[in-house]
This record gives sequence, structure tokens and C-alpha cells, in this order.
Amino acid sequence: MDAHHHLWDLDRRPQPWLDDPALASISRTFTSGDLRSTATRPIAGRHLHGTVAVQCMPDVPETEDLLALAEQEPLIEAVVGWADLTSPAIGEVLDRLLAGPGGAYLRSLRHLVQGETDPGWLQRPDVERGLAVVRDRGLSYDVLVRSHQLDQAVDLAERFPELPQVLNHAGKPNIARHELADWRRQVQRLAAHEQVVCKLSGLITEADHDSWTTADIRPVWDILITAFGPDRLMFGSDWPVANLAGGWNRWAATVDELLTDCSQHEIHALLSGTATAFYRLPGRS
Repeated sequence: MDAHHHLWDLDRRPQPWLDDPALASISRTFTSGDLRSTATRPIAGRHLHGTVAVQCMPDVPETEDLLALAEQEPLIEAVVGWADLTSPAIGEVLDRLLAGPGGAYLRSLRHLVQGETDPGWLQRPDVERGLAVVRDRGLSYDVLVRSHQLDQAVDLAERFPELPQVLNHAGKPNIARHELADWRRQVQRLAAHEQVVCKLSGLITEADHDSWTTADIRPVWDILITAFGPDRLMFGSDWPVANLAGGWNRWAATVDELLTDCSQHEIHALLSGTATAFYRLPGRS
């Protein structure tokens, strides 16, 4: 189970964030067929069998596109969408998404908090009202913050104990500079809240894109496996963004290496079980 990947069709829906020259290599259309043909390397002998498609744009129509695609594409088992948490109409928007084409695949919302300059964005009263609506609709919340914003994630966990939350990309530790002390401290605080799980994803793009090795990722892995345990960690590729630093198969090979000393139960949890439980997916043996 790949619990975190993206798809975009630039002919149908532009992605302005891809205008950054540093992203030129992924500034093209990526489809579910591309993912299926790319993700060929097994992890611990397991091949990709399902995915969670995650929004990129703060744009309800993109979420509608992903939901409609999930209804047609067997590989996609859940969608993490977007709706404006600050809007007084958030309830009506979510009800419309849930009742629309593919609405049953909507399992979580996400906002790019990493791009917000307000150091207390997740604690704004209008945001918290929106998060309460998300919780009351039976949805979860994907937390996307950078390492210096993890205090917001901790406060969110404290204030919303009944809202299932998943930390995207492990909170984006600064692997390239080997600056993990503050990140470690905040991740340990966050992991104390049992409704919070964590995605083992997006790490290779936080390392040096050209020279990273498994040795660069292992200290982060050791911290996460100690803080959360395998029953609260889930594998994600962050494809096609991962192509900036090696791609799906190289990341899969790295995770395979990291799992060497894990039991079969731990491997199942990290590669399938945690995501299946969090996103309420069909059970698999």
C-alpha cells in the first residue's frame, strides 16, 4: 500500500507550484498508469496493490477530479482532498463532495500548512471550526507541516483528541543538514498522542537529492520507529515528487533495507496495516 502519492494532468488542471525551475523534471502530466508501470520493485516481497491519492492544490475541483478517478481506477483506494477549512460553508462543501461521484473514497483532508506564514495557523478559531466539521463528518486530517511548525501539530493533537491525524512526510526533518535534534523532540511529543500516526514518506527529498544514502535516512527511521512504533507508521512514496531524488523504486529499496530487522507483523503494519486502519480501507491478508 502506497499511502501517499500525487497525480496531475497539466492539460486539464495547471499546477502553478511546478513553475519552479528546480521542479522542471516533474513538470509534466503523471497518471495512475504511470505509477503502475513505475512502481515495480517489491518491498519485503510485496508488490504495490493499492494507493492513497493526495491533493496538491488548494482547490475543490482537483479533489473532485481525484474522487471521480478513484471510482474508475482500482489502484486508488482512498483520496485525501482539500476544502477551505476557514469557510463557514465547509460543512456544505464536504457534504457535496461525499455525495458526489467517488465521494465514498474521501477519507481525509489536507491543507498545505507548510506554506502558511502564520505560526499559529492550525490554532486559528476559523480553522478549528473547520476541523471540528471534518471530525464530525467522520473524516481524518493529514497534517502537512515543516519541522519548525511541529508545535502546531502538537497543539492540534492536544485540542482534537477525537480527530484521527497523520503526520505527512514525518514532519519534514532537515536530513540534508543533519539537523534533527529539535525535530526529534517535537516528534516525540506528537507521538505521545495515540490518535496521531505518521507517514514514512517524503524523506529522500529532505535529504541531498544527488548524494543521499540509506545511512542518511536511518537516523530518522530509528527515531520514528521508537516514537511511533510500526503500528503507527505507514509507507508512502510521495511519487512523483520522489523522482527529484531517486524515484519510487529507489525509495522502495531503501525501505526494504530498513525493514531488515523487523518481524512479519511489523512489516505488515508499516506496509499495509496502519494505512488500512487509518484510512478505513478494505482489509487485506
